[in-house]
Amino acid sequence: MSLRVKFALIFLLAIITTVLALPREDAVLKLFGLKNAKLQVQQGLDLQGGAQLVFQADLSKTKAADRQTALNSLITVIQKRANFGGTSEISVQQQGSDRVSVSLPGVKDVHEAIDRIGKTANLTFVTVDATTGAQSPTSIDGKDVDSAVADYDPTRSQPVVRLKLKSGDSTKKFGDLTTQLSQNGNLLLTLLDGQPTFGPAKTESITDGTAILSGNMDIDTAKKIADEITAGALPVPVTLVEQRSVGPSLGKESVQHSLVAGAIGLGVVALFMLLYYRMAGLLAVLALGVYTTITLTLYKLSAFLPGYTIVLTLAGIAGFILSIGMAVDANILIFERLKEELRAGKSFVAATETAFDRAWTSIRDSNVSTLITCVILYLTSTATPIIRGFAVTLALGVLVSMFTAVVVTRTLLRLAIRQRWGSNPRWYGVKQEEQA
Repeated sequence: MSLRVKFALIFLLAIITTVLALPREDAVLKLFGLKNAKLQVQQGLDLQGGAQLVFQADLSKTKAADRQTALNSLITVIQKRANFGGTSEISVQQQGSDRVSVSLPGVKDVHEAIDRIGKTANLTFVTVDATTGAQSPTSIDGKDVDSAVADYDPTRSQPVVRLKLKSGDSTKKFGDLTTQLSQNGNLLLTLLDGQPTFGPAKTESITDGTAILSGNMDIDTAKKIADEITAGALPVPVTLVEQRSVGPSLGKESVQHSLVAGAIGLGVVALFMLLYYRMAGLLAVLALGVYTTITLTLYKLSAFLPGYTIVLTLAGIAGFILSIGMAVDANILIFERLKEELRAGKSFVAATETAFDRAWTSIRDSNVSTLITCVILYLTSTATPIIRGFAVTLALGVLVSMFTAVVVTRTLLRLAIRQRWGSNPRWYGVKQEEQA
């Protein structure tokens, strides 16, 4: 791929992401005939407020010694339902001895959230006699299911839910059941909270633990059912006892001060790069702008991944700004190596290629170590979404910063040094007498 083509692609990427990153990008998108195209960076409870729900668990049928275990299991299931991907800044905490508090930032449909979180979601399978219609329970239920995903089956021309049963005994039980049904001609009916959801339908012998559940539903309903099944049934019944709106835990003035501080810091860094590295610093600042628009665009586009939407809190903003600093670090490593190669008497083309090649290992190793830390934070903070949010924003920022430092800055620098105005060593902080 030629240098000019790479530059054209980077320029196109910068234009598209700049448009999408604008606070009112919908006004621009309307010019291209895209109406109702509104993207927003989702904000956490500390920035925009939201709703708080309190559920009371019915522990009357649970032994006293098992009540805390049941409550812990309840919190885990609710956490999965309310925050399926683990990145949204949703807080699920125990309140008292038998209550669970759920904080939902920026929630729009409180009633839908209540239904999603408080629904029992008890999955059961029953057999139906094809002649008499009599129903018989089976030993297979939601505890035997490992995961469920919504999909579209082209053979049925409709959305379906694909079930994956747990390996071992669960897969064997389901295989024996479906084999028996395929032989005697009886039907299989799937119930969710006692209500017929899929079937009754004929079934073939299924021995690999994968089942397709189909019915009269749209894709949104299929996703909702799949999420409920995957999260699991509530271990104990719950009742909504409190519902109220909450304001942002951080005042508007505090958030503005934080953003101003971040802008000042970035401005000082940009000024340093311009004064110390001059032409290379200018290219780094341009690449930093591309980094910012790409990252904000990814934040907005994550809204199309339900359950995995990136929700910014003050901790998430800190991860974003920290990754900007790491992007600058990568440029500094490259530019310092470039100055050394120029002082050694190499041509601009040779010095640039050598600088990027030799700086890459340091950039790679430092960023990989940061990504490993982010993975550890994500995996060990299942009960602390704010830490997970920080880990996600930092990891995403590191990946984008590697792209902008190694691809965008390199392309811009390659293009600049081939111009007459861009081949003066003084523009890169190297004095004439320092060259070999």
